[in-house]
Amino acid sequence: MFIKAETRVLRSIFLICLLLSICIIGQTQTISGKVIDEKSGEALPFANVFISNTTLGSTTDKNGNYRISGKLPQNLELVVSFMGYYTKYRSIALSGRNNVTVNFELLPKENQLDEVQLKVKRDKKWERDLKRFERVFIALGDDPFIKENTITNPWLLDFDHGKFEGGTKYFSASALEPLKIENSSLGYSIEYHLQEFIETRYGFFYKGLVNFNEMETDQEEQISDWEDKRNYTFHGSLRHFLLALLHRKPQISNYKLFKVIPPPHVHERTNVFHEELGNSIKPITQDSLYVCTLPSGAYMVALPGKIEIHNKKKFWINNYYTKIFNPISWLEAPLGYFVVDENGILPDPSQLVISGNMARQRMARYLPHDFEPTGEGPSGLFEIDSVLLNINKWNSLREKPHITLNKSYYYPGEAVWFNARMMYQNTFFADTLSRTLYVDLYDRFSNKILEETFLINNGNASGLLKLPEDLKGDEYAIRAYTQWMRNYGEEEFTYTPIPVIDKNLRVIKKADNLLFEEDDIEVGLSAEFKRDEWNNQANFEIRLTEGSEKAFIGEFSLSILDADKSQFLETHTSLSQSMDWLNKEGKTIEYNEPVFPIEYGISVQGYFSDKKKKPLAVPITIVLGELEDYGILKSDNTGYFWGTGLNFQGEKDIAIAALNTKRKPYGSINKTQVERPYLSGYFPRLILETEEIRESDNQDFDFFLGDGYFELEEFVLEEKRKETMEDNNYGYGKGDRSIGPEFLESRPELSLDAVISMHMPGGGMGNYNWGLNAGEPLLIIDGARFFPSPDESVFAKLSTFTAAEVENIEVYTFSAPVFGMAGFAGAIVVRTKRGSKMKNEEERIFNAENFQVFNSRGFTPVPNFPIQSDTEKAVKAFTSLYWNPNIKVESDQEPFSVSLSLPSSVKNLQIRIEGITEDGNPFTKVLSVKVD
Repeated sequence: MFIKAETRVLRSIFLICLLLSICIIGQTQTISGKVIDEKSGEALPFANVFISNTTLGSTTDKNGNYRISGKLPQNLELVVSFMGYYTKYRSIALSGRNNVTVNFELLPKENQLDEVQLKVKRDKKWERDLKRFERVFIALGDDPFIKENTITNPWLLDFDHGKFEGGTKYFSASALEPLKIENSSLGYSIEYHLQEFIETRYGFFYKGLVNFNEMETDQEEQISDWEDKRNYTFHGSLRHFLLALLHRKPQISNYKLFKVIPPPHVHERTNVFHEELGNSIKPITQDSLYVCTLPSGAYMVALPGKIEIHNKKKFWINNYYTKIFNPISWLEAPLGYFVVDENGILPDPSQLVISGNMARQRMARYLPHDFEPTGEGPSGLFEIDSVLLNINKWNSLREKPHITLNKSYYYPGEAVWFNARMMYQNTFFADTLSRTLYVDLYDRFSNKILEETFLINNGNASGLLKLPEDLKGDEYAIRAYTQWMRNYGEEEFTYTPIPVIDKNLRVIKKADNLLFEEDDIEVGLSAEFKRDEWNNQANFEIRLTEGSEKAFIGEFSLSILDADKSQFLETHTSLSQSMDWLNKEGKTIEYNEPVFPIEYGISVQGYFSDKKKKPLAVPITIVLGELEDYGILKSDNTGYFWGTGLNFQGEKDIAIAALNTKRKPYGSINKTQVERPYLSGYFPRLILETEEIRESDNQDFDFFLGDGYFELEEFVLEEKRKETMEDNNYGYGKGDRSIGPEFLESRPELSLDAVISMHMPGGGMGNYNWGLNAGEPLLIIDGARFFPSPDESVFAKLSTFTAAEVENIEVYTFSAPVFGMAGFAGAIVVRTKRGSKMKNEEERIFNAENFQVFNSRGFTPVPNFPIQSDTEKAVKAFTSLYWNPNIKVESDQEPFSVSLSLPSSVKNLQIRIEGITEDGNPFTKVLSVKVD
């Protein structure tokens, strides 16, 4: 309103300043000065002085003097850099002055690592981080320009991983010296002084000081190619749009403008453009973006809200609208306005939030601010590589387990204890990917011996496989995978050899079998042994450090063996070797769209059938046990339904039915099993050299049936009473979006359905299962779960509350699987000011009458490893003495300690530690300890 009231005054200023600007631009301006050493005062010859983000610059002469002349920006950053000194810059407003003097004093760097030292410090983890950095900084993975852009001194980069106070993960980068980039696609050599780079799941931000230099060539064809690509890149960019808007150029007609209407909408958003006109967008003219000129010569642009921009001059395939084939971008000014200079450049980029096509620009398509187009460029240039598009889209969603075993080989009847540590191509998507791991044991003839299913919790699945007592000594292998991994082909699965040795044999020990890897992790081990009447009582303390000073934060597996009976072999793949998978070329899925969905727990699938000509697309109600979990799915037109998120161990009943409006079951349900693929082709082999055990040698095998020591059921802990959602209202942690009093009190009249829509992308809810139609979200109000019906949906219930009645709202999307199948479509937890507006329902007792009930198998129960501790009798002389699959270290805490009883016959131990630091550095250590 203020802007409109001041229209005449601002337009007068616009005309006056425009005339002044014309006078200034017509004259040559000069910046000159001297560069010296801050400590010695000596002149610095050959220092690089440049105007950031332009091709304008100079070098100092032998006396340290420089001079830059020409048509200069009126507001600029002047930068000086020199090898071995800290870079300095100053923000300067020329304000019409023809001559400006700016002197610099540079501070020398001390104890700087040379190029050779820097290169030596770069490892596989650093190489993975470099690829990730380049995908954000240089170009999107589907941009064909990415192949023609190279950082020639990448070893200068350092990377860091961490978490903000709220728990959001971040990835950051810094550089000791300017990065040198060869942009062969646009013909620029670029020197980039990186000031800040940070990426989170929600976006990225980077800034720096940039010096452009034209590449030199005498080939006319190359010069013409660069000119065409520069012109094409410029047209449709944010700068092109802003210049057309500011100076009322005819090119503004290339753009169609729309105002984005905030929720609630008349109807749910669709991908049909003409249906969205008047619903989520409305057309506006360029005059709706009010422009006025400031006394400094810059412009202020006021937006009417979030705007959507369609570039009619370029072709682009997008999935936002089904039949619109133009680039689409969105602009939003958090302050309601933004300031832009006469060259179409934002002095403060944070004033404008850019998304869509205009936000694709990275260094590969970054033009200097003094670039002047000579045409529009050829129409046949492509901004996207369709092959790279698919790889870029799906590669970041790849996952793969690494298997760590408690020992390297086994005897029939023993338990194979393992930990599966999930590796992710992009860790930001870790909490949106699989929670269910399938583990199968095969013999070398591809016959399946065992199949189990384990829960993936925080990126780890700990489990065991109980080998049959009558299993023959031979070569076997574990195959571990998720259903989601099947989209990428079975070669993505993890295969781990499991040698099984006949009980009358033992493996011949060889010194070169021992596993050893170099890394930066140092292990401090303290071992104390005290002999009693029956056993050796052992106490171990383990402290890990990264290098000599940095405290270890991360997680690791720990295994202790009797070294005279078994040993760890280097033939098994280490975590470091498995993580080479992260450095391999990107890969897309084998289908146009994913065929195998992401599983967030035990999945349920099947078919609904009914009388002829009756619709098969109906709501399917699924109930676990005595209403321990509950979900409503929608079958498709063939009657097929699928849902995931159930979390239970062993076997339980699942009741399934289609319910009519009177909640009476009808039709028939055929529940089908989740498919496990056949083993085809690959089988890892590990052949060991063995010898017969002499009769005089005692051999105790680990936990095999019949010795009276290990029975799986004995170690399954009794299930605790399942906490209700009322009991554990806040045990789920904070949601992915928190809506607190500040927002709610500012809009007291809004209904809650509108509040939720305003905080969700596109105004919708749902779990992030990459295109899966997941149904309605779970709604919990003051600890009580709302059960939707055909008469009242979740959002209809939310519409009965206003923001004024509510204390806070937590919305779960990425983290919704914590609610089980009930949260399959996301979850909303509302706490009202009155404590409870909903009626306290009587405890629901589920009646399965008329439901079809199916006995179903859940996750495999996994007991704790039984540690022997006894001072009253001799413990058994097992090979595997201790196993802990996942020890987490979250701070610089006390050493990890272990106490156990060792058989008196144990003389030598092997301790294997394998894990990963918080920064993603893998390590594997094998220590030998003599029992004194």
